Amino acid sequence: MKNRIPHSRPFATDSDVRCVTDALRAGRFSQGQEVAGLEQALAAAFGRKEAVAVSSGTAAVALALVALGVRAGDAVALPSYTCQNVLAAVRYADARPLCADVGKDGVCLSARTVSVLAEQRPRAVVAPHMFGYRAEIEEIMALGLPVIEDCAQAVGGLAADGTRLGAKGAMATLSFFATKLLPAGEGGACLTDDADLAATVRALRDSDKQPLRDKAFNFKMSDIAAALARAKLDALADNVATRERIAARYDKAFGPQSFRVARAAPQPVCFRYLLDAGEHLELALRRCEEAGIACRKPVWNPLHRIAGGTCPETDRRHESLLSVPIYPGLEPDEAERICHELSEILDGAN
Repeated sequence: MKNRIPHSRPFATDSDVRCVTDALRAGRFSQGQEVAGLEQALAAAFGRKEAVAVSSGTAAVALALVALGVRAGDAVALPSYTCQNVLAAVRYADARPLCADVGKDGVCLSARTVSVLAEQRPRAVVAPHMFGYRAEIEEIMALGLPVIEDCAQAVGGLAADGTRLGAKGAMATLSFFATKLLPAGEGGACLTDDADLAATVRALRDSDKQPLRDKAFNFKMSDIAAALARAKLDALADNVATRERIAARYDKAFGPQSFRVARAAPQPVCFRYLLDAGEHLELALRRCEEAGIACRKPVWNPLHRIAGGTCPETDRRHESLLSVPIYPGLEPDEAERICHELSEILDGAN
């Protein structure tokens, strides 16, 4: 019987283990020296003046919204086609979510889909680079709204002008969740060039031993997780390059059924490899499971189906796109098996 290929497979190198072990042996458990070192490394890597580590990517988005002045009742634009935790972050700020559709040929919200929400007066925009594809950060910023550039799925990628993704928004956010590009188990960070915004996030990530502020909570990151995140940051270029090598093999195997081949959209980081199964998505998912290859819908549930709104392009993506296993720990024979068996599954479903 063939081994099951999981959709994601976190792994630790000997270097990762040494970094965590060193922190443990030095007695660095809670937020401290390792967190400070990670913050310095992140600021340097992204060309930002400030980096603040927090407990999760969700906390990073939530605290960024509060730091930007979003208050109860304010509207926040966010994509419908994204992780539900982004909606949770908006609700943490007591804000009103406005779900934006994806662009006609992409998987990210666009300046056009945000602009159609203008009459509802959004106070800010959360713009994720979904699956490693670029969102239109500069174009959205040109609408005059503060933008949170969510890089949870695009760390290590470059914008068209050669700058790092995460370098342009009023604030940028990162996630260190176990399956992300900087997998430390849990954790996140806010990046900014504004010292006052960074100071606000630092004050909000801890609710003890200071005057209690509204929305302050224990959002601290541990030194243990920070040590692992910093090791993963050092290995980020290799992570991205490995994903790209696997993606190039998939491009050849799947051709026009590959979303990135058919759409020719820039994907600076292949965080998720997407196939277009068309109207046969549910059948393809069942057959993949039977074959022992764990494929998924890229998004669990479009947010407009929870928070309201109409997003027809998002519905089309959700009803046709399939996410294929792609990660540095994927063995060459597993990648070949995916190419062979999924090609047969997709051909048989059509």
